[in-house]
Amino acid sequence: MEELNFLKEKIELKAKYDVIVIGGGTAGSIAGIAAARLGAKTLIIEKEGALGGTSTLGLVTPMMPVKMKGNPDSSAINKELKKILYKKGYGAADQQGNDGWFNPEMLKFTLEETYLAAGGRLLYDTSLIKPIVKDNQIKALLVHNKEGITAYQADIFIDGTGDADLAYLAGVPCQRGKEEAKYQALSLRFQISNIDLKKFANFLIEQGQDWGLDYPLLETAMVWGQGFALENIFQKALTAGDIDFEDGKYFQAFSVPGMPGTISFNCPEIPGEKDSLNPTDLTYARIKGREMMQRLYKFFKKYFPGFSDSYLATQAELVGVRESRRIVGQYLLDKADYLERRKFADAIASSGYPIDIHGEQLEIKALQPGEYYQIPFRTLLPKNITNLLVIGRAISTTFNAQSAIRIQPICRATGEAAGIAAAFAIARKKSPQQIKGREVKEKMLSWGADI
Repeated sequence: MEELNFLKEKIELKAKYDVIVIGGGTAGSIAGIAAARLGAKTLIIEKEGALGGTSTLGLVTPMMPVKMKGNPDSSAINKELKKILYKKGYGAADQQGNDGWFNPEMLKFTLEETYLAAGGRLLYDTSLIKPIVKDNQIKALLVHNKEGITAYQADIFIDGTGDADLAYLAGVPCQRGKEEAKYQALSLRFQISNIDLKKFANFLIEQGQDWGLDYPLLETAMVWGQGFALENIFQKALTAGDIDFEDGKYFQAFSVPGMPGTISFNCPEIPGEKDSLNPTDLTYARIKGREMMQRLYKFFKKYFPGFSDSYLATQAELVGVRESRRIVGQYLLDKADYLERRKFADAIASSGYPIDIHGEQLEIKALQPGEYYQIPFRTLLPKNITNLLVIGRAISTTFNAQSAIRIQPICRATGEAAGIAAAFAIARKKSPQQIKGREVKEKMLSWGADI
């Protein structure tokens, strides 16, 4: 095979592609599908062993709705995936209109099958080392896997790492947290199986909960001092020494389509100010999270009817990261865009999801029925690297705005837009920056997106 002669060491060049997506997660998998369907020779490089990222390996289910009438979907591919899962009994819609309930395990199969059917190629268990950058372009990626260090080249690169790893290493300006180094909370999700859901649902009703009881779709939550029905139970357990105060700072649970008797927990939330880009903090989050989930499981078995014969089935392979790096791109979506409900000619997503910063009660003008804001294509484009698009939670936003656009439907829309733009750029021998966002939007609409 060819070797890259502009490196001091001899690194084998394994292959060349039109488009390489680094990170096959919530947004990256959709970007790969979109690019491959439009004829681009596409490779997804993924450090884990499955597609889907936080939605599969992170157990983040169900998807949060965009909180617009009818729950419109800015990604046509997301619509398609939901229909596939629903048809197989692994997806569902609740009475509130959220059709984003899904089975994380079966989504792994669905994403992989859909991507491969489009002609895309996959490389699992492979980690990014660094990009080779010259003349404001990424020339190649150095990666590591069982073969050692090798290189891959492409004309267009898409950063789907979630943390803007490729963009950051390529020299793209990035922001993170707030000015005072405030970060969004980390979580480590888990699932418990063999629960008597009917018995548990009746218990929730007895406690006074009058929402989230669309059996077999069940939802419950508790945060200290917020008036949730389960607070008395948590308080009783806290007084008895069966839980710690930190266990009730954020508690949320959902049943899972196609997994009878299983509940997925959007907790524990890791206490303290933790940095999702610090490997020591990430290690602590896993250790602390496992400690907390075992304590919560014992609490459930003792205090929640329906849990007596249950077992702790699985824990997330990924730490739940809500926010890390965000690029500074051609457009910076900020709180004013949210407050003014701004619309854009190059919009690639629409949403009514609120600013959602864990641990903060914000006095921000709430969205009224019929109100929504949009995300422009330019937020995917770095200023200084001409053959790179960035997708998912790492697009160009401020801290506050990012907390509103980080949900899965919007991340998938950014992936779809990037895949389309990359394929357009390949076909026209242009850079992504030369592709008009309006054209990307038109293609998304032609596929069936709601923007």
